[in-house]
Amino acid sequence: MKKLLFTLLLFLSLNQAGNAGLLGYDLLFITRYQAHEESKIFTVRMPSPEKIIEPGVEFPSNAPYYDFNYGTVDTVMAPEIFVGVNAGNNFIEIDYTDSGKFTSALQNAFVFEFHDHALPVHITSAIIDRSVTTFPLTDNNVQLDGNQLSINVQGLSFNSDSFIRINLDVGDPVDVGNPVYVIGDTGPAGGWVFYVTDGGSHGLEAAPKDLQTATWGCYSTVVGADGVLLHTGKANTRAIISAKCKGAPLYGGSSLVAAKLANDYKYNGYTHWFLPSQDELKLIYSNLFLYDLGDFPIHKEFVSYWSSTELDTRKAYVTHFFGSSDKNYKPRTGTMFKHLVRNVRPIRSF
Repeated sequence: MKKLLFTLLLFLSLNQAGNAGLLGYDLLFITRYQAHEESKIFTVRMPSPEKIIEPGVEFPSNAPYYDFNYGTVDTVMAPEIFVGVNAGNNFIEIDYTDSGKFTSALQNAFVFEFHDHALPVHITSAIIDRSVTTFPLTDNNVQLDGNQLSINVQGLSFNSDSFIRINLDVGDPVDVGNPVYVIGDTGPAGGWVFYVTDGGSHGLEAAPKDLQTATWGCYSTVVGADGVLLHTGKANTRAIISAKCKGAPLYGGSSLVAAKLANDYKYNGYTHWFLPSQDELKLIYSNLFLYDLGDFPIHKEFVSYWSSTELDTRKAYVTHFFGSSDKNYKPRTGTMFKHLVRNVRPIRSF
């Protein structure tokens, strides 16, 4: 039997500034795995982050199951893969108490990783606490790259008594300064800044290039993704994902769903991308496209981009990207059937 690869990702995101430690920061837990070495890698994300507190288990092994689509077959899987994850101010622990729930085909292959791009503390070292760790980890199984820690347990045997503790040496807060962005800049994730607020310290950036074309999904269904204004695209995308929207190959469309492509997108290690709302998409057109910014494909005719804003059971909003020498040219919007294939450009907030 070929070994399976499980990747459990722990993302630490900035929630407060100050003390030299991890307490008070948010922890997001993501699971990736593949059935065979040659198969597609699947990702299951916890629906929301948890704040690191002591004492407390951030992700208990008996947490609820979450549905996700495994190829063409709907299955149910707990993102924590029946392990408990407990993070503290300077450690991370993985408890396999419920590992007996694994089927035999899913044994002996895991990777854990926590990562953050904005955490204002130095994680200077990660050391296996061998006084309590029962896994046969070697030093090579634990890799620290900046604030990213990889704990590779692929191929190692486990049981309900298996336990891992990694002690983290967390140094003084990092003075990251207050970078200021203007429209057209390269954003924190490497995208194109198209909207700024708070003097340029916060805003929105678009992915550096278009993704694959896709359908909007959920044809014949209303999912409640009705946000039109700025800062509503993220909630729209969550609504589409929560509705488990499918593509529309039976209607001549693609099986790909624009919001899911955006949600799963990762660039320069940055996640949390989403499909822009109608007004967010219009700003991309006015602030990037009309100024030849954003690395948009050159087309002789207008190209339509999906927004995450829904109209009704059959249609959602698009913006037509049409070139003009008039920098005040107003973006042309419209609606299209959800099963049609259109362009996709994710965005993220910073």
